[in-house]
Amino acid sequence: MREVWPQMEEAYGGDLDALWGDRDAQRAIWQAHDPHHLAERLRCTHVYLSTGDGNPGPLDPPGSGYDPAEAVIHDLTRSLDARLRRLGAPVTSHFHSGTHHPAYGERELHHSLPMLLRAMGV
Repeated sequence: MREVWPQMEEAYGGDLDALWGDRDAQRAIWQAHDPHHLAERLRCTHVYLSTGDGNPGPLDPPGSGYDPAEAVIHDLTRSLDARLRRLGAPVTSHFHSGTHHPAYGERELHHSLPMLLRAMGV
């Protein structure tokens, strides 16, 4: 993540260390919010993962460009997916072309809702 931090800050603006403090000095706080670090604890939790690859996809507005931050998120999410699968966690993943446009979040909410409702016993 360190290698891509400047790209993430540029893409999303601001100082991302403001999330949970300095990444080195507050490492324990960062790890407490890191699903890859916490994957063992997710072994019995239904997880739905989805991300675009950063390339404009079918839900992006015409003329959209490449989204380097989404590409980074894509790689990190694939890594989490692989870790969860190695642990035998019940994970559902949908990796697709697309950027961080809200239309993808809405689509994935519709895709994931039945799984989420089952997990809540609804």
